[in-house]
Amino acid sequence: MTTKKILILKNARGGDLFTSLRLISSLNIKNNKIRLYLSELNNCFAFLFKNIEIIKIKYDLKISNRINIFLDIIKNKYDEIYILSPKTFYFFLPFIFRKIKFFAIVYNGKKRNRPNNFLRKFLFSYKVISRIKKNNNNYEELQTKLLDDNIELDNNFTNLSIPLISSELKSILPKSFLFFQFRYLFFEDLKWNFDDLDKLFSALLAKYENILFSSDNENNSKSIKYINYFKKKYSSIDTNNYKINLINNSKKIFFLENLSAKNLFLILKESQINLGKHGIISHISHFHSAKCHNLFNFEINNIDDFYHQKFSYSEWYGHMSYKFSFLNNDINKTIRKILKFI
Repeated sequence: MTTKKILILKNARGGDLFTSLRLISSLNIKNNKIRLYLSELNNCFAFLFKNIEIIKIKYDLKISNRINIFLDIIKNKYDEIYILSPKTFYFFLPFIFRKIKFFAIVYNGKKRNRPNNFLRKFLFSYKVISRIKKNNNNYEELQTKLLDDNIELDNNFTNLSIPLISSELKSILPKSFLFFQFRYLFFEDLKWNFDDLDKLFSALLAKYENILFSSDNENNSKSIKYINYFKKKYSSIDTNNYKINLINNSKKIFFLENLSAKNLFLILKESQINLGKHGIISHISHFHSAKCHNLFNFEINNIDDFYHQKFSYSEWYGHMSYKFSFLNNDINKTIRKILKFI
């Protein structure tokens, strides 16, 4: 089989990366030489890739990033380039490097298409995500449709490096638990307070024996405020050093402080159900075929808002068969909604 030099541009968010794993694994056969660009937001999942060169760049491309990518393409003379992040800069590359086969996901929107029809002519192959009607295939499915017919789709991810949970990590986890992801911006938008969160946890414990939860690791005053509260209120598990800190009044709820991307990946596979804001938790759960319930807090003020969210859902979660709840600032109503589906 002929060796191909392949460049994959995927400097996206963490959850977005998981939509591309099936495509990347299918391309990662031993004859191919692959270079993969990741961002500061998804580079933490680089442990998933073997025999692939990883380059870290900014999520929002800097001038230096653009120059380095341009020089990289000139120097390495790739056979194929996959544009899997919708950066405007990327869509000018096929116009410049016309001897290279470019594959891309493009977007049709209400106000404009990205890229425009002129630039699409220089793509070797592309699939369209619609922002104006329901998508028949989700983002992950459309990416795999970019593959040539002679490439076997790797549905089992055999060409990735999927870690297994260590005995040390497994030994400090409860035998059964619900995993919950706390995102402070999400809950501040809902105008929830600490008492509301405690009420939610109490309700969840009526159905699940233990709760493990993580919080944002952002180093800002708001995030730190919540983290300090969680450390005082609840028992904690240090998944990096394999230690448990028990607090007398909290033997069923455990805060996972400084949870790494790898340990998050492993723990989501072990849980009975994963509960959290739609995004990275949803995509990792889908990868593991793990049970998951998505939480949304979109405001639906008119019919246009309704259809916008419907189209967006079909783009990311269509055919994933996940149930979800739309939340508001009524904590009691929220609890009833969640308990109904989990």
